[in-house]
Amino acid sequence: MSRLRELLAGVVLAGVGVLLALAALELGVRWLHLVPDRFWKPDAILGARLIPGHHGWWTQEDREFVVPVQINRQGLRDVEHAVDKPPGVFRVLVLGDSFVEAMHVPLEATFARLLEARLNAAGASPKVEVIAAGVSGYGTASELLYYLREGQAYRPDLVLLAFYPGNDVKNNSPTLEDTLRPVYTSDGALQNVLGEGKPKRPGGWRGLIARFKTYHYFRQLLLVRHPQLAQTLVRHGLLKGEAVKTTPQPDGIPVDYGVYAASPQPAWLDAWERTERLFGELQQAVSRSGAQLVIAVLSTRDQVYPDSWQEIVTAHPAMRARQWDLDGPQRRVEAWCAAHDVPCVPLAPAFRSAAARGGEPLHFHHDGHWTVAGHRLAAGVLTDYLEQHHLVSARQQGANDEGN
Repeated sequence: MSRLRELLAGVVLAGVGVLLALAALELGVRWLHLVPDRFWKPDAILGARLIPGHHGWWTQEDREFVVPVQINRQGLRDVEHAVDKPPGVFRVLVLGDSFVEAMHVPLEATFARLLEARLNAAGASPKVEVIAAGVSGYGTASELLYYLREGQAYRPDLVLLAFYPGNDVKNNSPTLEDTLRPVYTSDGALQNVLGEGKPKRPGGWRGLIARFKTYHYFRQLLLVRHPQLAQTLVRHGLLKGEAVKTTPQPDGIPVDYGVYAASPQPAWLDAWERTERLFGELQQAVSRSGAQLVIAVLSTRDQVYPDSWQEIVTAHPAMRARQWDLDGPQRRVEAWCAAHDVPCVPLAPAFRSAAARGGEPLHFHHDGHWTVAGHRLAAGVLTDYLEQHHLVSARQQGANDEGN
């Protein structure tokens, strides 16, 4: 019996040791914020939206940033804003995707917060209030629907559409988009955007394991750092197939880069036609609200840093046989704006000039979004443009009249 007791005691002690080690590992993963929190929920009209009042941390596997994030009561990653516009205030509503949501930098470093501070520091009268309404994954379709459903209730004087050419055209396509897919009627009218639906909660032991951050951390490392091993686990039934997401690569070229093709494929021509129609619908909706639409064409890392694009072409040899035009999307948006009398400010030229002078990186190397320096530069370019073109002062009288 003594031998049995010793064996059982050893098993218990080993089990306790393993549990303590796992607990310490779990606490470490949580304390170091090694796994990003989830801030979004499905939405039947917009596809997805931020969870009002939610807070947590945002990071990625390369640890280029670890940022605390707080979502306000209206479901925006921004400071709190009253829906009713205060008297004597000139409101700027910024529509966009993850570049406007900007979870990659502290809130006070985002271009929307800096834009408001710079416009007010320049002595603008009345006071300028900038509202950042950005959500990851949004294209012009979701942004238009958001404006119609919620954005116009803020009664903005100016609506700034932050258009990201790297994926916004794809986002507006019912065939190219694979996450938040827009739905159009037979005559081309936008109905809604389909999201991923209500997330399924796994049951049994999978559901128990899924509660631990450690599990998600190592799962993330497996999928990102060792995709071939992940595929092997899928083949043996040890990992679900949908966990391994692969980017479609028709003819050996990732679908996202089709937007830069000098000779676009039919699916991209259709995506552009839908995008420009959405521009027009947004312009009409903004005009009906008594506001001014301005489009800012954001920079992509590939435009700003030539080495980045060269890395992509090297990684996908099939791309060498095609002609690419990284500024093509920007020029097309500028042409639409010129034809429809919509002010348009491209940011890539200023970003290229700043990058050529050296200094702090403007885009994160792996993630691709703007760094703190990138947001600071964008805020400066936008402030100068709005002031030089009198787009803030042009409606000051109307804002003043509201306050009287």
